[in-house]
Amino acid sequence: MKRNWLLLNATAETQGNITEIKNLLQSGIEKIDAQAKKFGEIETNLKGQADEVAKLQKHLDDVRKSQLSQKASAPARPGNVSEACARHLGALVLLAGLRQEKLDGRNADAASGMFKDITGMEVKTALTSSDIPLPVGYGAEVVELVSLYGTARKYGTVFPLGNGVVKLPKLTTDPTFVLIAGSGTVTEKSPQTAWVTFTAEKFGGLVRLPSEIDEDSIFAMGQFLARYAARNIARAEDQNFWVGSGAASGVNGTVEGLTYSTITNSKVTQMASTKTKYSDATLANLRAIRAVVDAAAIGMGAYYMHPSFEQHLSGLNTAGDKPYQANGLGGATLDGFPIRWIDIMPAYSTSANVSKVFALFGDPSYQYLGVRGGIRFDTSKEAGFATDEILVRALERFTIGLMANGAVSGLETAAS
Repeated sequence: MKRNWLLLNATAETQGNITEIKNLLQSGIEKIDAQAKKFGEIETNLKGQADEVAKLQKHLDDVRKSQLSQKASAPARPGNVSEACARHLGALVLLAGLRQEKLDGRNADAASGMFKDITGMEVKTALTSSDIPLPVGYGAEVVELVSLYGTARKYGTVFPLGNGVVKLPKLTTDPTFVLIAGSGTVTEKSPQTAWVTFTAEKFGGLVRLPSEIDEDSIFAMGQFLARYAARNIARAEDQNFWVGSGAASGVNGTVEGLTYSTITNSKVTQMASTKTKYSDATLANLRAIRAVVDAAAIGMGAYYMHPSFEQHLSGLNTAGDKPYQANGLGGATLDGFPIRWIDIMPAYSTSANVSKVFALFGDPSYQYLGVRGGIRFDTSKEAGFATDEILVRALERFTIGLMANGAVSGLETAAS
């Protein structure tokens, strides 16, 4: 009897332990299920956050592209190109340095990395600088600098040349219409034209840059390259536009500038015999050249001369007659006509300069500056070997052509 009771008691105790174990297992399973549910919720949240991060990254990329586009098109500070344009020009310097083997070791690795960051391509894939041409927007910024430094673009007419040789017609004989009687014969009028041929010529040079380049100097190097090239291109344009001899040597192309074409076209007033100095010019001489241009050019006419003539013009204000006004509302004037100071024109001199045109009057917008393409930048591996410098070549193709012979006149010194 006692034995049976012990067996029953042990069985009951075992069943109680089993029940307790079941309860513990059930509680553990419930806790695990709760944790799994929480982990599932965390995973869902993380996935949602990853999607949000991807969206934010896309928006950030869009903003960066928008800012880059704005930098490329927004006007830069006067006398400078935008940072994006400067960096692109700096990339040309990096390519030149790497191709000319002026950079080595860590500098070469850094330069290669910067080049890839700026242009989005590996150096080894860019065979020459022509493979990374200056974008249209950036090229326009450099041309704006040319316009800032030069006067040919300011006062002349810029005409894009679609081909290397372009012919434009200009009117030579202009017969006028006349009164026709009733039932009378209508007479034929035959205006005659001549062709003005624009043959683009190449101007430019090599820009020397130091081979010591670091990351912080790329922006400044690009700005320097843009300004230096723009100043010299502007000077070449002004040289040919105003005072080019047409001798096709040095900085002169094959077409005469205005100080020479006015003589060729017999649109000059020559000073009296023995008056061979610029300092011999009188108020009467300066007034006389206004009568030489065509009447249509007088309305928009202005004087064009070197700034050093300012003191000579001041000396023309004698007694109560003050034809020269230095501080007019629109700048200096002579007899009410504007005076445009042109640095490339002959400077004031008391020495003899026989048969030289040194002052112009008229409307130079009839002088066309034919431009073929934009400014091109190139590099060479061989250039600058002897001096261990980086050389970048800047070129522009342009020419000039006068579309109306009577648009501009000149004041010429005596032949003897």
